[in-house]
Amino acid sequence: MENTHSFENASEKLGSFIREKAHSYSKMRNYDFGALKDNFVSGLSPAITRRILTEGYVVNKVLEFFPFYAVEKFIQEICWRTYWKGFLEHRPKIWQNYLQDLNSLESQKEDQNYIKALSGCTGIDCFDSWSKELRHNNYLHNHTRMWFASIWIHTLNLPWQLGAELFMENLYDADPASNTLSWRWVAGIHTQNKYYIASAENIKKFTGGAFYPKKQLNKNPKTFTWENFEPENFNFQDYQKPKNVNCILIHENNLSLQDIPNFKYMFIQQKSLQSISRSKKVCRYIDKALKDLKKRIEVKFSGKVIPFNFENFHPIQNFLYKNKIGEVYSPYPSIGFLKNKLADIENKRNINFKYFYNSWDILFWPHAKKGFFKLKKQIKPIIRDLDQIKLNRSKF
Repeated sequence: MENTHSFENASEKLGSFIREKAHSYSKMRNYDFGALKDNFVSGLSPAITRRILTEGYVVNKVLEFFPFYAVEKFIQEICWRTYWKGFLEHRPKIWQNYLQDLNSLESQKEDQNYIKALSGCTGIDCFDSWSKELRHNNYLHNHTRMWFASIWIHTLNLPWQLGAELFMENLYDADPASNTLSWRWVAGIHTQNKYYIASAENIKKFTGGAFYPKKQLNKNPKTFTWENFEPENFNFQDYQKPKNVNCILIHENNLSLQDIPNFKYMFIQQKSLQSISRSKKVCRYIDKALKDLKKRIEVKFSGKVIPFNFENFHPIQNFLYKNKIGEVYSPYPSIGFLKNKLADIENKRNINFKYFYNSWDILFWPHAKKGFFKLKKQIKPIIRDLDQIKLNRSKF
């Protein structure tokens, strides 16, 4: 999974998944047999999260080999991340509240249950194994993440926010939207009266009998006060994709060449954002991915490419002032730590960022205001019409 930092490697991994596992994904995707090589998932989530491979590219490649109905479940799983992002864009207050909660919960990190959970010493064998796997491999199977979160919240009685923080710090594919909202869903505060309780029998079945935490898990959910967040206005009604720009800034949240317009100057992030607490291996993954993107940009574009780090933004400010550049274009980072960082730069350094968007988001996010089912109904017609996906229509 760590080697998906480059477009070439990630594309090769996608090809292997298509040839060897895609045909069994729908039936076998929920099984976690331990090592990634033994499971039937793609292992591409880190590359898709940072758009080393875009969602449209992955779907296009899969549909070159399979009809839509045969890989519909795989495509739906890709769209779950799209849904979470769109949902949070309509409800930014959820992210703001989460960050505030983390500050207020700092003292709870001294709690012995929290310390035992982090070190894998709770006495619940499956949970302890997953806790160590998370820190060692920086990855957990999606089904295992649900079990882990459920035990964390409903059995160990730990704050969901601290569990979400643990995932954000350690997962290669950590994304503010899908991570925060998935933990809220398990806790029962994403959708009113709907929560997720891990069962020993389910764990036994889908780990192939490797774990069976009989009589160790709480079957009764921890109750939370549910707060309704009404969707705010967020649309692309007047958006037009830029074709030629003077200056552009590329960051770790979007490492795709697809939407980059022609430019005169480009600032490209060189090192992962240091203001976020993350595993060293996750930081190295991002650093390698940024380096690979820089190479590909220099091959494709003729504009001047200037590396930078967010921790030392002053040289960029001087460059913009010297060259009388008032606007800096950038791929939209989505709600999360990086968007907060860019907003802080705008406010403190008087720089105006103008964001451009991926066509996938433009078409899907308007359907992410409520539950996933509403977006799910739009998947097939949207994919059929996406100009970035050139398909044999008979595949549908």
